[in-house]
Amino acid sequence: MKRLQDLTPVDLERAAVWRYDGESDDVAHVRATARTELTDRDTDHGKDLFIARTQFTLANGSHHVGFCTPDPNGDLTDLQPVIVTAEGPVYFCFDAPPSQETLDAQWLRLGVGHEQIFPVHFRCTVLFDGAYVTGTIEADDLTGAA
Repeated sequence: MKRLQDLTPVDLERAAVWRYDGESDDVAHVRATARTELTDRDTDHGKDLFIARTQFTLANGSHHVGFCTPDPNGDLTDLQPVIVTAEGPVYFCFDAPPSQETLDAQWLRLGVGHEQIFPVHFRCTVLFDGAYVTGTIEADDLTGAA
């Protein structure tokens, strides 16, 4: 078990599915599982929460690994896609509007400027109910952002 904030790209390459325990990402812990796919039954009634390895492609063509919470409806606030870098996570969904400084610090973790990031295309590498969850994040999709 480890803190979600300490999850690394290497961890996600080692295990594709992690059990998530916690009220928020700031205090959450995750534990690697041996699962290679998920179903809606696995997360039925909020009993269990899992994050799954996800591949991201930025507008400039660079590739990154991260995770999302697979969900069949594909809503970004449910999927909660996050890129994981050696310097820390890069979030696209926020509970409250982040400061411009917070956003700029995140983009620096990706090694590029804002204009080279969006749109971000992502694909969960773990089957969810027999299909791969995919999506696109536009700059104006940042939830909670001012």
